[in-house]
Amino acid sequence: MEITVSDQAINKLLEGGIGGETFLRLGVQPGGCAGMSYSAYADDILTEMDAVIYDEDGLRIAADHRYLHLIDGLSIDFSDDLIQPGFILKNPNAQHSCGCGASFKERETDEVTPCGGNCR
Repeated sequence: MEITVSDQAINKLLEGGIGGETFLRLGVQPGGCAGMSYSAYADDILTEMDAVIYDEDGLRIAADHRYLHLIDGLSIDFSDDLIQPGFILKNPNAQHSCGCGASFKERETDEVTPCGGNCR
């Protein structure tokens, strides 16, 4: 299980209060225009179902064991682009990603749902 986090994303997360006892919890849930949506929020309680999937540079990221196969290889970056600033998630397990990158479809499924511009 491996994910990568760019220096820009690390800095933005640390600026946002993720660090020390507080970690970023990543998850996946049904939803979004492509089928599965990411969830991410600050947390400070690890459970027995959690795996710490990133622990470097003062930043910890954890996820429930049920989602590890969906986020293995995930790349997290941050862009301060004027048109579409924010975190950028690139997932090698995605067959299809929404145009805005907020949702994806797993490789194992056949159906592809176009974004249609209603992603957010």
